[in-house]
Amino acid sequence: MTKLSKNVGPKADKEIPTGKSHPKTKDEKRGLDLKGLFVSVGIHSFLVLIAFFWVISSWTDLNRTDPSTFTTGSGGGNNGEKALVREHKIERKKATTLAKEASRITSKSASASISLPSLPVTQGVPLNTGLASGGSSKGFGGGSGGGIGAGRGAGVGNGVNFVGKPVMGARIVAQRVAVYMDASNSMERYLDRVEAEIKKQFPEADIYLYSGIWVNVADGAVVGGKKYDGPKGRGASAGVRETKPESLTSAGRAIFKKYDASFRQGDVGAWIDIMRDERAYDALVIFSDFQDGVSQYRSSKSNNSSGLGEKIYWDGMRSTDPSDRRKPEEKRWENDWVKSFADALKDKGPRLYCFSTQVEPQPIFSRCVDASKGQIKMVTWLRTGGSPPPEDKNPPQAGTDPTTTVAPRPER
Repeated sequence: MTKLSKNVGPKADKEIPTGKSHPKTKDEKRGLDLKGLFVSVGIHSFLVLIAFFWVISSWTDLNRTDPSTFTTGSGGGNNGEKALVREHKIERKKATTLAKEASRITSKSASASISLPSLPVTQGVPLNTGLASGGSSKGFGGGSGGGIGAGRGAGVGNGVNFVGKPVMGARIVAQRVAVYMDASNSMERYLDRVEAEIKKQFPEADIYLYSGIWVNVADGAVVGGKKYDGPKGRGASAGVRETKPESLTSAGRAIFKKYDASFRQGDVGAWIDIMRDERAYDALVIFSDFQDGVSQYRSSKSNNSSGLGEKIYWDGMRSTDPSDRRKPEEKRWENDWVKSFADALKDKGPRLYCFSTQVEPQPIFSRCVDASKGQIKMVTWLRTGGSPPPEDKNPPQAGTDPTTTVAPRPER
């Protein structure tokens, strides 16, 4: 067997290809790893930027507030949950006046009376929307709107947002009414008709029935009134009808239970003296023929049959002594009455309305009516079974019409 000799010469150093890939060096592998790292970091950075912008845009959309809506604070807007989010103060815009400023009308005459036209109805957004709030709020509002003027007192005097309701030719400006009806024999035939007329406009009016229209005063205190501490007992005789407690409101029943004995003793005098300081009613209404009037007495050793003392004043229809022997301090009760009814103009007392079938009410009634801007109406048409006069389409301000309000009589 012969051996093959090795190749010699220049071609002897060349590698003979075998078909297999040549293994890569360490430098080549390091270059490929760095390129992959840069590509991966770039792709992830791009994805992070996209996610960041997507989250920011979504958060902005969620916190965008619709301008047509608003958020109230929790529980009326005072330290509510929403109020704690925003600490900055939001200033309210001033309301724009929708009406022109009226010219000022003045008068130097003490007896002048001015009739004001009715206010026009304003169309559009009500002025009381959002112009006043009932609570303080750090957030976007809340609280309770109080409107302009806080409810009561928006009309003339102590008007309760309306001009009144017509009753037998008068216009009663009130929501809660108490009525004293003279239930003596001479007035019995009118009671049903008058009660129906009042209930037509004021279904919840409290009707008190007692006999007569007496105002008895002893030593400067109205008999049966709050300051009276004289002998107790029934004054006038029982009327043809009596007050029905079940027909009264809850406030009326409480008053009746507490003061019925005083009303029986002091008649209309005690009724006025007590009711003028009650806050259950906006108006007091008296219906009678006003024949009895005021009788005032002064204690003396020789008391008369009434047991109240010497009679020093009487202005009833049957009075036989026109003199007035009262001292100034003995007239103080009258000033107290007038002051209480004058408080109606400040929404702190009731108005007084008097309806008479026969004679004009006595001076003290007239003074109280004028002070409260109420009305006095002569309803003589009831005696013939007639109907009340037609309602005036433009009624005067209460207490300013000389045909319905009687001026105070001079002192006798």
